[in-house]
Amino acid sequence: MQMFLQQLPALIGVVIGALASFAATSAAERARWRRTQSVRWDERRLTAYAEYAFAVKKVISLSVRIAAHRGIHPDIDALTPEEGMPALAAAEEERTGKWETVLLLGTGSTVVAARAWHESAFRLQRVASGANIGMSWAEALEAVSKARRRFYEAAKADIGIAIGEVPESYEWQVSRLLAADTTPPEG
Repeated sequence: MQMFLQQLPALIGVVIGALASFAATSAAERARWRRTQSVRWDERRLTAYAEYAFAVKKVISLSVRIAAHRGIHPDIDALTPEEGMPALAAAEEERTGKWETVLLLGTGSTVVAARAWHESAFRLQRVASGANIGMSWAEALEAVSKARRRFYEAAKADIGIAIGEVPESYEWQVSRLLAADTTPPEG
């Protein structure tokens, strides 16, 4: 028994060392797992944001082409309402599907910015289709451009990508070109 008591401090030291080793290993594994999960979700958010942005852009592009047919936007690739409205409805349905993924994976600020962008795109659709919403075509384009900028700023902040020194680069250049163009469209 006396021999056991003499060896007890060494035994206690071994147990404490094993527990410390286990705790350190567990903490390192948990941290590694969290990092892996964070990267995994960042990748999924990046994909969701990119797919959503493409879907909104498709809605906007179709709206612009329909507006070009109506003579309110200078674009050579005009679409008649008969061709454009079914394509626009399909694009809007695709955007709605991508929106659900943004709602599921996005942070609050990105979801709010995404919603503002698609709401501005909806107003652009309405103007393109001839509805009077109390906003001109140029104002609707400007609203879409600014909402796009806010979406990209929020999405990039969410996934940890620097916004850059020139945030205006995320705005849609066509709105600036239209503001600078004083000649009326032909047609």
